[in-house]
This record gives sequence, C-alpha cells and structure tokens, in this order.
Amino acid sequence: MRRATASSLLLILALGIGGYVVVSRALRERAARCQVCSRPIHRGQMFVLQMSDGERERTCCPRCGLHVRLRVPERVRAAWATDFSSGRLIEAERAIYVEGSDVMTCCRPTPLREPGIVYERHWDRCLPSLIAFERESDARAFQAEHGGRVLTYAESLASVRER
Repeated sequence: MRRATASSLLLILALGIGGYVVVSRALRERAARCQVCSRPIHRGQMFVLQMSDGERERTCCPRCGLHVRLRVPERVRAAWATDFSSGRLIEAERAIYVEGSDVMTCCRPTPLREPGIVYERHWDRCLPSLIAFERESDARAFQAEHGGRVLTYAESLASVRER
C-alpha cells in the first residue's frame, strides 16, 4: 500500500513539474512576441511603450509601436525606440527614423520579380520598415547604404497614420 501511495505521489509530482515547465515556456514565448503583429521581438528594433497602468508593452519595431500610440493615445505615457546603431533605448520623440529601407527584420524582402509569375502584395503592418536612430548622421549613413527616407518622429507618426 505504501509503495502504491509513493508511486502515485511521484507521478503527481512529475506531472506538476512537467506542467509548470510547459506553461512557463509558453508564457516566455508569448512575452517575446509583438503585442501588435505577434512577430518575434527584434532587439535591434524593439519599441517600448509605458502604459498608464504601469505595464510596459514591447513591439517588434517602431511601426507597430506607433500603431499602438495612435490606437490608444490616452493609455500611452512614454515611448522608447531602440537605436539601431547602438542597441540602446532612446526617447521615441527624439529619434530620427529611416522608412522603407531594404533592411526588414520583421519580414522577408519581396523576391525579385520574374517574368510570367503573378505576385500578390498583401498589406503588412510592419511595412514599410521603420528603423530608429539616435543621431541623424547615423540615419543618413544608413540611408546611403540601404535606401529609404529619413523622417522625424512627427513625420513617422503621420506615415503610420496614413497607412
């Protein structure tokens, strides 16, 4: 009888530990996803929003972060973008942005068009890419290498609003 009880307790303990591991892994994976588009968070482009309830919401890129800022402006207290050059968080309003470059960490670039093949382009919340820089000189150097256009915070917000 004692052996059966001990075996049952060990089985319950093993199931409990296994369940804990599975649930904690799922919660970590969910937390590492963009709250807007469910894509993975990219350290080099992460955008962080301080919400009025004290929570911090992370998005995969500035474009998704600005979508949140436009959707619920009354809930957003502050915002930080990741400087693409250094990886440091900077105030979103002071950042300089490059929109539409060939660097797209959220999704794959459009393949080259080949004759005779029909391509469909679907709307994507993360496109065109929007990358933040602390210094305008870094943004201009990036633009010279990867294309796109340099925007202020207000211009970036207007671009997101239009799309």
